Amino acid sequence: MTNAQQSHSSIYQTERSANPFSASWRFGMGRSRQFSIDTSKDTQFSDAWIVLGVILSMIGVAGNNPFFTAAGVALWVIAGLGWLWSALSLVGLHYERTLSEVRAFQGETIALTLEVRNQKFLPLTWLRIRDTFPAELPVADKDLILNPASNLAEFHSFWMPGAFQRIRRVFQIQCTTRGFHHFGPATLSTGDGFGFFDCQEQWSATQRLIIYPRLYSVTELHLPNKSPFGESRAPHSLFEDPLRTVGIREWQSSDSLRRMHWKATARHQQLLSRVYEPSEEQQIQIFLNVTTMQRHWHGYIPELQERTISVAGSLAALAIEQRRATGIIANGALPGGDQPIRLLPGRNPNQLIHILELLAAVTPFATDPLESLLLAEAPRMPWGATLVVVTAIAHDDLLAALIELAAAGRRLVLFTLAEQPPQQLLSNITVYHLPHLVDDLIAPYVLAS
Repeated sequence: MTNAQQSHSSIYQTERSANPFSASWRFGMGRSRQFSIDTSKDTQFSDAWIVLGVILSMIGVAGNNPFFTAAGVALWVIAGLGWLWSALSLVGLHYERTLSEVRAFQGETIALTLEVRNQKFLPLTWLRIRDTFPAELPVADKDLILNPASNLAEFHSFWMPGAFQRIRRVFQIQCTTRGFHHFGPATLSTGDGFGFFDCQEQWSATQRLIIYPRLYSVTELHLPNKSPFGESRAPHSLFEDPLRTVGIREWQSSDSLRRMHWKATARHQQLLSRVYEPSEEQQIQIFLNVTTMQRHWHGYIPELQERTISVAGSLAALAIEQRRATGIIANGALPGGDQPIRLLPGRNPNQLIHILELLAAVTPFATDPLESLLLAEAPRMPWGATLVVVTAIAHDDLLAALIELAAAGRRLVLFTLAEQPPQQLLSNITVYHLPHLVDDLIAPYVLAS
């Protein structure tokens, strides 16, 4: 025997011993062909079964052999029953996915219920379901198969529903990542009990789970119990809104040039000042900076960004709890968008839910520098509104914008998670320093102004 023949014989013996179901037949001229069961396929039926049934039937009829005749007929009957079984397997089959909550906070655990109902007399000996799950949310005691192409995960489950049987399984979803998460679609695969045929069906129903950022209480933030947003005015003091002019009056020596109504002065040939509409409502407008680097193209630090978003959501909840009209403006965009997030202060009963949903959906990349948003949005805010800036960094451009707004008489509060507090003194600005990169938030301190 040559070396090549010895090598071929050795490989054949190894393959045969590794697969006990394999067999080989020799067809003339010394050629060999190897047949084996393909375990990667859900069905083992092929054209060879049809040819085998025809051959057995012809041999049985030609040779008047009842054994071959019965074998051929049995093969045809089994194949027909298997095909019919597979064709009817998806009839009356229902699959449902239910979440115990559609909104949750980061760190919570919710229940996911999967239910299969087989509403027919025909049982199913096997049913595989490949459901699409968000890769960021782990399932307790279960492994997800990650799809690198879509960045989604697949949840595989195996079922054996009998006739008119309902099977329900409950799994625990760990809400570890903030955001909008989608479950589905799913693919159902089943077939006959002989393993000859299989069929699939796409179940397109999806569910959405919104995970809010973690909220810190006042105790966890260690903010001052009194006036966490700076010193407030008397309860019945009136603010004047410079955006709403209701009349004119004679100019007084205490009036600034900004109050001067130049058109009316020229028309009446005397100095006249504007009369603004008074406003008693105290408003809080939160400005969130999603960048964690001085330049957004430098990248971002996920842990620091999540901490900043959580602080902004906590301050919004605190302001609404104090019955203040609250809004949120962030230089981060919603998924698929390129515009900054903008929600003006309001007293809608669902205002906090709207703010938390915006914070849950915010993407990590900035659309504009926060200082540009501040200078553009501040003139549109009522004069008595408090502008609360939450940022992970306090660079020079942002501080310059804050100083400019403070000089114009705007009320400002700065919450910074920078590693070091602003080195320069910010006159008329309340500054809270919340150091990051620690396990828990520690007590902030107010910088002297």
